[in-house]
Amino acid sequence: MRVYDRVPMVRCRLDGAPEFAALRYVPLADFGLWQYLMENKHHRRVAVEQVSVWVPEDGSQWNSGFEPDELEPVLRVRFERSGPHGLGVPVERFFPAETYPEAQEALLHHFAGLPVSPLEATPGYFIPVRIARSVPVSTSA
Repeated sequence: MRVYDRVPMVRCRLDGAPEFAALRYVPLADFGLWQYLMENKHHRRVAVEQVSVWVPEDGSQWNSGFEPDELEPVLRVRFERSGPHGLGVPVERFFPAETYPEAQEALLHHFAGLPVSPLEATPGYFIPVRIARSVPVSTSA
C-alpha cells in the first residue's frame, strides 16, 4: 500500500435527518471548511465521532488481520465535472457502502445538467485509530 493511498478521514454525523444519523466520511484536509459550511451556511450541526484513515481494499498489498466488525466499508467515488472554460474539476467523495446507491443518486443530482466523467468507485475501509497506525505501508509504487 502506498502512503498516498491512506486518506486521513473524519467520521461524523450531520443533523437534519429524522434521527441524528446522517453518517458522513470527510477527508481531514477538507473537514474544517466542510464543517464551517454545514454549520454556518446550511445551519446543520456536525458531530465528530472519530478521526482515523480510509484505506483502499487491496488484498494483494496488505493483509489486514482485522476482525470484520472493526472495518467499516466505505466507497471512494471520483469523477470530473465540467468547470470554467471547459476545464475538468476533480470531485472526490466517500460514502458508507450500505447507503451507496442512494448517496450516488443524491451526489449526481447536485451536478444535474453538467457534463461529468464516468464515476470511478473504489472499495475500501475506514479503520479504527488503534489499528490505523499498524496498517503496513510500502514506499514502492
